Amino acid sequence: MGLNPTRVTNTMIVTYELNKMKQHAILPLLLWGFLFFTSSLFAQTGKAAYSLKGQLVDSLTQETLPYATLGIASTTHPEKTIAMMAADGDGLFTLPMKAPGTYIVTFQSVGMKTKKVKVTLTAKAKVLDLGKILMDDEKQALGNVTVTAQKPLVKIDLDKITYSLQEDPESQTNNTLDMLRKVPMVTVDGEDNIQLKGSSNFKIYLNGKPSNMLSSSNASDVLKSMPASQVKNIEVITDPGAKYDAEGVGGIINIITVKNAMQGYTGTVNATVSALGRAGAGAYFTTKIGKLGLTANYNYNYQHNPWTESHYENTQYGTYGNTERGDGRSKSYGAFQFGSLEASYEIDSLNLLTVGANIFNGNMTQKTEQQVAMTPADGVALTPYQYKKNMMGKPTFGGTDVNVDYQHNMHKKDETLTVSYRFSNTPNDSKTKTFLSDTVDYPYASGFPKWNVNDAYTNEHTLQVDYTTPLFKGHTLEAGLKYILRQNNSNTKERILDAATGGWVKDPASSLLNDFKHRQQIYSAYLAYAIRYKKFGFKAGLRAEGTALKVKYADAPEENFSDNMFNLVPSATVSYRISTTQQLRLGYNMRISRPGIWYLSPYVDNSNPYNISYGNPNLEAEKSHGLNLNYSLFTAKVNFNANLSYRFVNNAIQSYTFVDENGINNTTYANMGHNQNTGLFLYGRYSPVKFFNISLNGGINYTDLQGTNGTEAISNSGFAGRLFANAQFSLPKDFAITLNGGYFTPSVQLQGQGSSFYFHGISLNKSFLKKRLTIAIYCNSPFVKNQKYTNTTEGDTFRQYSVNYQPMRDFRFRVSYRFGTLKGTIKKVKRSISNDDLKSGGSSTGSTQTED
Repeated sequence: MGLNPTRVTNTMIVTYELNKMKQHAILPLLLWGFLFFTSSLFAQTGKAAYSLKGQLVDSLTQETLPYATLGIASTTHPEKTIAMMAADGDGLFTLPMKAPGTYIVTFQSVGMKTKKVKVTLTAKAKVLDLGKILMDDEKQALGNVTVTAQKPLVKIDLDKITYSLQEDPESQTNNTLDMLRKVPMVTVDGEDNIQLKGSSNFKIYLNGKPSNMLSSSNASDVLKSMPASQVKNIEVITDPGAKYDAEGVGGIINIITVKNAMQGYTGTVNATVSALGRAGAGAYFTTKIGKLGLTANYNYNYQHNPWTESHYENTQYGTYGNTERGDGRSKSYGAFQFGSLEASYEIDSLNLLTVGANIFNGNMTQKTEQQVAMTPADGVALTPYQYKKNMMGKPTFGGTDVNVDYQHNMHKKDETLTVSYRFSNTPNDSKTKTFLSDTVDYPYASGFPKWNVNDAYTNEHTLQVDYTTPLFKGHTLEAGLKYILRQNNSNTKERILDAATGGWVKDPASSLLNDFKHRQQIYSAYLAYAIRYKKFGFKAGLRAEGTALKVKYADAPEENFSDNMFNLVPSATVSYRISTTQQLRLGYNMRISRPGIWYLSPYVDNSNPYNISYGNPNLEAEKSHGLNLNYSLFTAKVNFNANLSYRFVNNAIQSYTFVDENGINNTTYANMGHNQNTGLFLYGRYSPVKFFNISLNGGINYTDLQGTNGTEAISNSGFAGRLFANAQFSLPKDFAITLNGGYFTPSVQLQGQGSSFYFHGISLNKSFLKKRLTIAIYCNSPFVKNQKYTNTTEGDTFRQYSVNYQPMRDFRFRVSYRFGTLKGTIKKVKRSISNDDLKSGGSSTGSTQTED
């Protein structure tokens, strides 16, 4: 009996509780070698004038069954096996026979029912081709053999790792952000910041496409509001190939929602409430009527975050030596909603049309109260000051995506041509009013009350053509063309209150470049080639990209500029299947990250005149090179994955802070970084019994950062680590309990370090009505009311230190109900548009990020 690698890693894991069956990875190889030797010996005992041939195939997935075994016996003595052999890596076999007659052939493969076929060889038909022999899943208990059928929780492929949320019972309890903590190489810290392999330089896709609702600034909030039960799989693509944009990033997290659009209909409604002031409700619906399939999803959320305390100290040295201290609190409240609608129509057996739209929008109100005081250093002729500040901001965020995909299947199997168009609109508006009171000798008091307005948006048009064809057995060719037109616009206004008229007038002291336009055109073509030969897999590709950009300032045309770039971006991945349950993979890729609008916009956030921030329109795309070595072991009881990676960037976009000639702290961005990051990331899951499993996910990385503060070289380096642990208990009567916890060490930044933190939680869920109704209760960090987060940034002339207290203790209650019935499946387009070129991060507040 041979182990089936395709079914172990891609379809089903079947657990046999047999005392004589061990879980040594070498066993399948030894058995296969013995069977091969036996069949070879049999073939040599005669002239083998007759033969049987065929191919073993999974009846459900139509995947071949590598190294399945077969034995043959005569009908007169069926209990006596006269020959055995193993199929090859593609399930193919040719069994030599000595004489004609009627025989019984027995086929076996782990996870499949044993199949027996009666065959007859005659003198006229010496070679009997049995064609494809379909084998069914094993679903029965046989004596002392206990068979437990379940899909694998984690699967490994040539360029990605897939975590199946549908096979994790905790998905019925948690939201999607909670589940991300369990995905290999992905971590989520206590402030809900997502990292992939210890870095924030990655993209999140929704069903293989970029989505405005999962942009870097909104992803956490949206994923917290997305029930995990609506997600099928989460893919981690660590080695993006040539088909992905060259500007792509070091990795991609692809969230695949449940799309079981079938004949009939099904749907789910859910509601969630949280002790920290979050409430939401949503619905999911899918149906198929003839050749038309429809999938719809909608979620509405309202959150009223409680007041959180904060403290900061900004110290300057030298001529303007002083320390400014601020104590305050902040809160936010508002609503946001997101939804999607997708229609798929089978024109005929060769043509498929898919039309979809994603909508996400929200409007939050943010309030901040602060009491600020400045004390000059000894010997510095500055007048101390103090004031109270009240700020109210109303950022508008969201976006709309519309896409059309047409897929044409050629007459050759797996040969497809796909034409896609996508339009995306992303607003980034913000309005902030700042009022001062109780001012004492504050030199900027005349500039208040102040009203800052920034109207910003991005329009994006994309046209893409993809072609895939199998050239011959085990060889696949991919090619494509793509064009992107991206238009960024930012219009800023700064107003002060006229005490005489009571109206808002332009600030005469403002030097803002109000009207900023950035137009970017990207042309690209790619070619990729994949080979699968026996235990080896190889994929290599080359992508060519050209970029033309123009920047215009309505108020300062002398600052206008344009630029053109061209890049050749190679990538390659090779894998080796050590055994039926083990794989080794080595990959290289070069990636580019272009700056987004908040990195480029010259908009100056001067709500605190002593600490201002703005973008840099002269930024160039950053280029990074990465190597990944991945080892995976997936058996019925043990899942293990180890990833060793190295990445370097010589022109990284980094934020930096400096003190200007007026003693003002300026924070902006530049292509000044030389970063090296080496990391080891581990994932393990152990299921000793079917009702219990435990998993660990985390890693450690060493980061070496080098850059400048505008005038001189600076550097920083160090280790950072993270660990997440999870234990699940499946109890009788459809009860389930989950325990989890995690710890993060301080992060390494160019001019300082972030904060360490930890968290823990427990959840309980119960299903009713044949698992159609589910009620779940979750408690996050029950023993920690507030978590303290610190951040330090310092240089030779300044030091910035901040403390924030975030509420941690939270109780959530969720209820969901599934309705409807389904019959049959509907096709979906295999390829679509993925724009992953923009660098993650950046904001109107000049927030900093650490990139690898």
